[in-house]
Amino acid sequence: MVVKYNTCNLALISLSVIFGAIALLLACVGIGSSNWQTTSTNTTTGQTYIDRVANFFYACRLNLTGDAQCGQRSSDHNDIQYYIINLTGNSTEWNLHLNFAAGLSIIGIIFIFIGTITNLLMFFGDRSTWIYLIAPTFLFNACLFMLAGLAEGARVLLYNGYSASLYEVAHVFIIFSLLTSAIAAGCLHDRPLYTQAHKKLKRIKK
Repeated sequence: MVVKYNTCNLALISLSVIFGAIALLLACVGIGSSNWQTTSTNTTTGQTYIDRVANFFYACRLNLTGDAQCGQRSSDHNDIQYYIINLTGNSTEWNLHLNFAAGLSIIGIIFIFIGTITNLLMFFGDRSTWIYLIAPTFLFNACLFMLAGLAEGARVLLYNGYSASLYEVAHVFIIFSLLTSAIAAGCLHDRPLYTQAHKKLKRIKK
């Protein structure tokens, strides 16, 4: 099968790779930084500063000098109450939600990486038609796992920090990457049945 690459198809693949790369960068920075949930405190002089930050993995207490006391959930959640959203719940339930959120989010990032890399395989689609299914499939799974991670984490954390915003923007970018990848795959995939029917139609017209 011979695949014809025109300017439109090349542009779609390029856009999908660019969107995927941006999403991967934003998601990695977002999941690795601590400012998913932030709480502020007013001092006696009227100054406001952030005194607590938390993400899916650890949390920190801050003071006016910038010093931080950080701890992981698994060891410090009982004596350092960073996760105070669900006042009627318990720390065991919070940890379960955050464990699921962390796992789903990381799997989503892995799918972003694989989907972005496999987008480049579309340039070699003339060797096998199944190549066109790889990138859209992984990017679709990335969208699902990222959204599931955000939904699970929202049971515990308030997404009022920049880290959560970065991850949410990454989710938007990966949706655009999926859209352009799926369109490009549909344009480049030469279905055998369609090709055979098209050739027979040409013969009849002759």
